[in-house]
Amino acid sequence: MAKTKKLFSSAILLFILVGLPAVSFIYLRSGANYRRGAIATMGDFGKMPDLGNLPPVRGEVPDDWRGAMTVVGWLDPTKAEGTKVYGHMLDSLYQQFQDSPNLYFTTIVLAEEPVTAVEAFANTYHLPDSKMVSFLRADERDFAATAEAFKLPLGTYDSPGVQPVVALVDSSLTIVEHYDLARRDDAIGLVQLISLIIPLPAKQDIILDRGKEL
Repeated sequence: MAKTKKLFSSAILLFILVGLPAVSFIYLRSGANYRRGAIATMGDFGKMPDLGNLPPVRGEVPDDWRGAMTVVGWLDPTKAEGTKVYGHMLDSLYQQFQDSPNLYFTTIVLAEEPVTAVEAFANTYHLPDSKMVSFLRADERDFAATAEAFKLPLGTYDSPGVQPVVALVDSSLTIVEHYDLARRDDAIGLVQLISLIIPLPAKQDIILDRGKEL
């Protein structure tokens, strides 16, 4: 009996000294590999164009975008379906990442009454007046020009606002990816990539769970 107990104690000690570090190493290595793999999928679509000529409607853009991650979207409230998809996704992203540092959501707006349109959009999709969220006014020419400058992968007959495509800009101001939020895989990919790069230790499980629900 004593011998069995001694062997059991030795096995536990061996697991603590060897097994746990090995499992931890494998877990950390797999996580690091996943992170590197996700980052490696990011492309290079050129530098983020200057948005300084677009007047703010709500919120203010940062003095310097460098060092932060930015999600840029296009909103045309007359395009109901695209607006709904974009609004729900922006709401979800803000709720998940509202306490995160160095992350911005900027929307370029085409509307006859931009202030009224933005207020209605923000109220509908629970977007508070926050330093993280900004809306910029554009006329038809600038609306189309910015989409082209961000190299949005729009179809021949599509336009920004109709297809809810966003551009992701990294801390070096490089446009690294585009996401069509109407596609489930794209929406989940955007959430997962942000969660990998932006530090969210307290919310990591919540983000991944919510990502599965998108």
